[in-house]
Amino acid sequence: MKMVLMSSVFAIAVGVGAYYILMSTGMDTANVMSSINVRLSN
Repeated sequence: MKMVLMSSVFAIAVGVGAYYILMSTGMDTANVMSSINVRLSN
């Protein structure tokens, strides 16, 4: 049970960290979403 909790906390921390890195490089959420969509559609 403790491993599940630790892994979920780690996953959330990584997600938040990546989000803040994208924000600090000047990309807003719309740009991120559209680039993901372009990558998926191509």
